[in-house]
Amino acid sequence: MSNKVIIGALVASGVMMSSLGALAQEKITIAEWGGASQAADRAAFFEPFTKATGIAIVDDVWQGDMATITTQVETKSYKWSLVRGESALVKRGCEDGTLEKFDPAVVGTAEKYLPGAWSECGIAYASFSSNIAYNADKFKNGAKPETVADFFDLEKFPGKRGIRRNQTYLLELALLADGVPPADLYKVLSTPEGLDRVFKKWDTIKDQIVWWEAGSQPPQLLADGEVVMSTAWGNRIVAAQKEGKNLQIVWDGAGLDYDWFMMPKGSPDKETSMKFIKYILEPENAAKISSVAPFGPVLKAAIPHLKPEDIVNLPTNPKNSKNAFAFDADFYSENDAELATRLANWLQK
Repeated sequence: MSNKVIIGALVASGVMMSSLGALAQEKITIAEWGGASQAADRAAFFEPFTKATGIAIVDDVWQGDMATITTQVETKSYKWSLVRGESALVKRGCEDGTLEKFDPAVVGTAEKYLPGAWSECGIAYASFSSNIAYNADKFKNGAKPETVADFFDLEKFPGKRGIRRNQTYLLELALLADGVPPADLYKVLSTPEGLDRVFKKWDTIKDQIVWWEAGSQPPQLLADGEVVMSTAWGNRIVAAQKEGKNLQIVWDGAGLDYDWFMMPKGSPDKETSMKFIKYILEPENAAKISSVAPFGPVLKAAIPHLKPEDIVNLPTNPKNSKNAFAFDADFYSENDAELATRLANWLQK
């Protein structure tokens, strides 16, 4: 074999290996909340997507601090291709120009999604709930908690209460327990008197509160008996039930919200990330999330693909949502910093 043939073969081989290497390296990084919710996305979306396309997904964890995304955008030092976030975070990031805008021709328009689940700066893909939960082992005899008011009733249900150290859901619970109808929550919360009413209600059980910050904590606090009731994300309680823990969800006063995928503005991974977005917006694929965790699909076309057994624990199941409310993203986008300060000051008293 001549030197030219050998060299040509080596060059061709090198080009082929380079192409294969580039293909193998195609990947995106998605930041989420960690724990059971991230495991659900991994099973429903990440692994099937990689199997179907060969594109790897590296998952990371974040704590909901939009400043982290802003820094990546401003410095063009991109760590994340997509980020999972709540409605208020999407609205905030859209208003300050931190997030990439999606083409409606690709992702669809508002009528394709559940009410309130469309934004030009995010893809809503799962509904979830904030709930009250309790350890059923602590209530084997006698009454069991059924309402938001029961959460504040230390005489009827003595014991510690677990609360997330965050204003979201804390504000609404207090007013619901104080008799405010779900439809009037944000009208009342938008007044100084309404906020005073919130913290006056929490004063009644302040010395019985155990604060939590990570979503994995409430199931553990309940299972260990450190608290008898706690606020929690509903999916975390269902996951704990599957592990054999005797925990129950109170659907009264459930707070409903959507999980979204956000893309940092200017992301160099936009083209590859859009392949993932298109994949999860296929109706059959969108419905898969409900088979692995109690998250409801947001794409209307996905709902007919749900299995009857998967509907039972969905927050959007009419049986579960009859006394629920939807978190107001506008309210939190406009007032979150002030509300965080108000909570911090109350905690120091």
